[in-house]
Amino acid sequence: MWRSSSNPRAAGFTLMEVLVVLACLGMILWMAGQLLFPMRAAAERQRLQVEARQTARSAADYSTYVIRGATDLNDRSTPFNPASVLTYLWRGANPGAGGANFPACPGDGSCVQLAYNNVDQGATSFASNGTDILTLTAAQVTTPVLLESASAWPNPFNDASVQYWAFDAGCPDDALNLQQFKALAPDPANAAQSLPLLLVDPGSGAWLTYRITNYRDGNNATTCTTLNPTCIVGGVNVPCFEVNASPQDANSLNPPGGVEVLANPPNLIVGSRFTTLRVCNGWLEQKNAPFDPAADANCGTLPGGTVEFPDYVVKAGWSPLLPNVEDFQISYSYRNGETWNRPGATLSATQGCNNGVPSLDANPGTVNPFDARSVIGIRVTITARSSTPVRLGGKVEVRQPAAEDHDPTTAPNDTYYRYQVSALAMLRNRTSGI
Repeated sequence: MWRSSSNPRAAGFTLMEVLVVLACLGMILWMAGQLLFPMRAAAERQRLQVEARQTARSAADYSTYVIRGATDLNDRSTPFNPASVLTYLWRGANPGAGGANFPACPGDGSCVQLAYNNVDQGATSFASNGTDILTLTAAQVTTPVLLESASAWPNPFNDASVQYWAFDAGCPDDALNLQQFKALAPDPANAAQSLPLLLVDPGSGAWLTYRITNYRDGNNATTCTTLNPTCIVGGVNVPCFEVNASPQDANSLNPPGGVEVLANPPNLIVGSRFTTLRVCNGWLEQKNAPFDPAADANCGTLPGGTVEFPDYVVKAGWSPLLPNVEDFQISYSYRNGETWNRPGATLSATQGCNNGVPSLDANPGTVNPFDARSVIGIRVTITARSSTPVRLGGKVEVRQPAAEDHDPTTAPNDTYYRYQVSALAMLRNRTSGI
């Protein structure tokens, strides 16, 4: 049926027709929304799930990479010196006579704790509540440097002592040789000195910490082309560096139980790094130095009611690695086949340890089966979460899950996605057969 009109103003649609069309369009849009909005919500949930997985795996991969790079820096003594896993060091000068051992840890008031299990953030501000702290000696680019024979050793425990270290990695270029030597152990806060280094006795495996306090640039400008006449190694005049050294002073950190005097001309291990890992308020952090309970009490608790992790807060000496890391747990695998700080099995006084931290006594005598020297591997467990909670529904509220011997039973329920990864890293020179 055709409708026509000779009056142009009568052409068009009636109100009823327009309403029917609008109703049809509304129905189409409603049906499209029923399809598109669930798809959008599903895509967002998938993104958050993948984000949590990637963060957990990346954190576990990096942590185990650092652990696999840790080494005792000695392969000639049994038991090996315990520089790989540092749970304690002893601060200050040896109270005994020359050659005496530093006290064992824990037990002495001068012991400085470098590793922690299930941190109480409210009491210490060392790390996020319930997380662990791990300190290692990571041999990233190690170069043994020999002490030349004319130096006064084994008793240079004076910050004014002058030492000569054989080094020619940059020769025949004088400037490059000096640059490479200084680049292996710089202190970003003080260009005139080094970060803590290690001295290792190649005969006994005993070790001490060591800090170059002055590179004496004016005396080292021609190490390759004009050899210092006092630098004789094996009867040969060799390139070497003249430095001021502070192997021991009031602030030195040295291995508990270790000897004060090294019996043989030692190796200076340049290029090694003390590395500390922790989690602070949602960020996995790294410090290229031993943990310092005095300087590193800088991880304050978040204000009550905080849900999302805040932006990174800069802290002296620390670098941010990954955001949205909720838990960092360490368990220790021992030579006797046992693993501790696992669920229901935390190191305690029964094992000669304290609060889940392995003991450390570098004395060459009998080694406690649960001493840091007896650790052959470290299992890392990372709990990561999505950057935001699920806001479009479809997610059941859950709390942060348990990991190793940490069960945050008071954690609130929320709609974050979480992912947990465990990885075992063996220490490179501590296999069970050694």
